[in-house]
Amino acid sequence: MKKLSAPHDLRPGAKIKTKKYGYVTVVDYYNCHTVIVAFDNTGNVRATSSVKLRAGELVDKDIPPESEMVGDKYESAKYGILEVVSVEADNIVVLRKEDGTEVRLLTVTLAKMQKMSDSSFAEDNKDIKSVSLSSLAKTDKSSKEVNRLLKKMLKNYGD
Repeated sequence: MKKLSAPHDLRPGAKIKTKKYGYVTVVDYYNCHTVIVAFDNTGNVRATSSVKLRAGELVDKDIPPESEMVGDKYESAKYGILEVVSVEADNIVVLRKEDGTEVRLLTVTLAKMQKMSDSSFAEDNKDIKSVSLSSLAKTDKSSKEVNRLLKKMLKNYGD
């Protein structure tokens, strides 16, 4: 494969941040379809396109992605307020207590804590009376007439 000259942002040695897997270093540039990169945290070498590289859409298949849950806070009866620090595997979440100690929980447990907090929120809002939509919508005679004509038109549409 013939090598082309690399653009200034994709020259060998350039560091680029991915969306979920940390930084990568450009090892070699052949063309816009083939750029060889190495992940800084694992050392894995992979070929990708320059478009995916610039967008940060690379995948390191050896490690789980940095989750979108990082930074979320949950309240636990046992531990107090917990903040998600990282996701170690698909089912293990590392959380930090307010005093700085780390706690590891299963994602199922975290989902239960979230569900419990959602149900307590629903109980707090139980006092709100439900109101029908028709009672909220104020219709005058002209809008009722228009609605009646539209219904009539739709009823006779296919005839």
